[in-house]
Amino acid sequence: MTPEFLLSVVIPNRNRAHSLVRAVLSVREDSSDIEIVVVDDCSDADLSAEYGRLQDIGVRVFRQDSHRRGGAARNRGVREASGTHVSFLDSDDVWLPGRHDRVRRFYALPENARTVLVSGALLHVGGEIRHPHQPEWRPGSSLVDYAYRDMGRVQTSMLNLPIGIARSCLWNEDLRVNQDTDLAMRLDRAGIGFHIDPEPGVIKEETIRAGRLTTGAETADLSYAWYRRESGDWSPAARSGYHLQDRVWRLADSGRRGSAAVALARSLFPPVTPRETARRAVSLLLGPRLYAGLRRSFRGIMTRKPPAAGAGGQDAGERWRELDARAQAFCAGAPAASEPGQGLQAGQRKTG
Repeated sequence: MTPEFLLSVVIPNRNRAHSLVRAVLSVREDSSDIEIVVVDDCSDADLSAEYGRLQDIGVRVFRQDSHRRGGAARNRGVREASGTHVSFLDSDDVWLPGRHDRVRRFYALPENARTVLVSGALLHVGGEIRHPHQPEWRPGSSLVDYAYRDMGRVQTSMLNLPIGIARSCLWNEDLRVNQDTDLAMRLDRAGIGFHIDPEPGVIKEETIRAGRLTTGAETADLSYAWYRRESGDWSPAARSGYHLQDRVWRLADSGRRGSAAVALARSLFPPVTPRETARRAVSLLLGPRLYAGLRRSFRGIMTRKPPAAGAGGQDAGERWRELDARAQAFCAGAPAASEPGQGLQAGQRKTG
């Protein structure tokens, strides 16, 4: 007998209170039938009050006994999950209404039993909601070609998959960067299919802030070391795309603009996307602040799509701000805006 569909959402967390609560509230608002599993990666901050209140509204919270980073936390969440399927969400991102139902309908079809559903994404950058282009999956494409040649997004908070597949192909716990691409690439090599959902299912936080893991000279070098290990069988276009999409901005953000310019030149052999190459070149020439100002000045010209809507047609920016305010109130001790979930594990006070 096929088990009844139950979606588990795994959220790793370290030292975040407000944004974690925002992420949790966004999931709970979509459906009370979702199991939410938070795995604390041995936070330095005392989050016991926030975790206690989240457990009171049905969230399962586990704590790692040492700081082992996001891959290990996600693997712990996969092992602890009770669902038939699992979705991932970073603790600074926001789940959008309707994603639960789209995942449920997708996996109700037997032909999708060995397929990863990649939800669409909006981006939150400095208070602005952006609509990135997500290309269609080309028949016969490899995951690496899709991600780097075609400029497709296959990021952590966009991934949904059957729990059995998640447990058979775990996250690489040794990686600090490129974890999402590495996992998707290994799933692809194992014969697991991918389907791209055109509807946004998440708002990803991509505001650049000091100390963020994805910036800094060390992570630029770690990413390049991963690329050199893994790219032996990549197509020339995928290698160019890696330099354009990954190497250039990591080097630029870590202050190595000369090396970033060299990486940009490397991305021209062969060329992948002239528009993206030109954008990166202008950003390098002007610097991040001037380029950000240029984008804001011409936002009305560059962004032609109408505002993305959430539940009831709510603008995505308004939804972000509303959840932000509710999370602040929750952390300050105010009751949650909606009733606690009545699904699996409601009220459980279990910790790892």
